[in-house]
Amino acid sequence: MLEKIFKYKIPIVAITGILVLFFFPEPETNFLAYIATAIFFIVLVAYLLRNDKKNKGK
Repeated sequence: MLEKIFKYKIPIVAITGILVLFFFPEPETNFLAYIATAIFFIVLVAYLLRNDKKNKGK
């Protein structure tokens, strides 16, 4: 059961990140917050991908 949840964690995080950025109010005025949010989700997906590869090797 948990394997199914972990299998979908990367797409769920990526879709959530895209939705957050689309609904961000006025990214022109909040540019630093917008960029920080985008970088946060990119780092989170990269971490999940790296962690997933480590777990598959075990």
